[in-house]
Amino acid sequence: MEILIPILILGSLGMVFGVGLAIASKRLAVYVDPRLEKIHGLLPGANCGACGGAGCFGFAEGLLSGKFNMDACKVSEETAREEVSYVLGQKIEKRVKKVAVLRCFGGIQAKDKFIYKGIKDCLAASLVLGGQKECAYGCLGFGACEKACAFGAIKMSKDGLPNIDAAKCKACNKCVLACPKKLFSLIAVTHTVYVACNSYNSGKDTRIVCPAGCIACKLCEKACKFDSIHVINNLAVIDYHKCVSCGECVKACPVKCIKIRSF
Repeated sequence: MEILIPILILGSLGMVFGVGLAIASKRLAVYVDPRLEKIHGLLPGANCGACGGAGCFGFAEGLLSGKFNMDACKVSEETAREEVSYVLGQKIEKRVKKVAVLRCFGGIQAKDKFIYKGIKDCLAASLVLGGQKECAYGCLGFGACEKACAFGAIKMSKDGLPNIDAAKCKACNKCVLACPKKLFSLIAVTHTVYVACNSYNSGKDTRIVCPAGCIACKLCEKACKFDSIHVINNLAVIDYHKCVSCGECVKACPVKCIKIRSF
C-alpha cells in the first residue's frame, strides 16, 4: 500500500500534465502555411538579401504574407519563378535576363595621382581625395564588387579591373550598390553593346589621365544608322530602345571604350 499511493499520485499528476500539454499545444499552436516549405525549396538558397528579405526563408514568408512579390527576387531562374507563382496562384510576366557591365576600362592604364597605402577597399580609398586615380570617375581596383558578389561572378584581373562572368551573374544588384564610383549597370542580354566609360571630363582632360576613356569625338554618333547613341556631357550614351547592337559604334570608336560582349 505504501508503494501504491505514490504510484497513483505520480500517475495522476502525469495524466493532468499530459492533458494540460495537449490542450496548450492546440491553443498555442502556430499555423504554418503548407506552401511555405515548397516555396522555400524553389528559391535559389543564396540568401543574398537582394530582395530585401531576411534570406530566402524570409522572402518565402514575405511572398505568402503579400509583403513581397516574385519580381523582387532577381536571382531566381525563370522556371523557378513560374513554379513559385503557380503555387501562389499568381501570374507573372517573363523577364529578360540581365547581366552586370562595368563602365570603365582604365584599370592600370589610368594614371594615379598619389600612392595609396591605406585599407585595400574601394570605399575606404574613395574617402581619400576621391581615390588614387587621376580620373575621378574610374575604377579604383580594390574589388569591393568581387567581395559583394554572392555568386562568384566577379573576379579581379591583373589589369586592375573586375571581370564579370555572364554565366554566373544573377543581376542581384549587389555590385551596383557596392561600387562607390557607381560604375556597374545591369543590362539585358539582348543588348550586347555598352560604353565602358563613365567620365564626364572633356575629351582633352580624359585623354591626359586615361587612354581608354571616352573623348567625346562623336564618331560613334556619325556611325550609328539608328540614332541610338549620342554624346551627352562629354560621354557617349546608348538609347537601348533604339539600339540594335549592330556594332558600328564599336568599330568607329578610336579609343575602343565602346565594347561588344558575347555570351
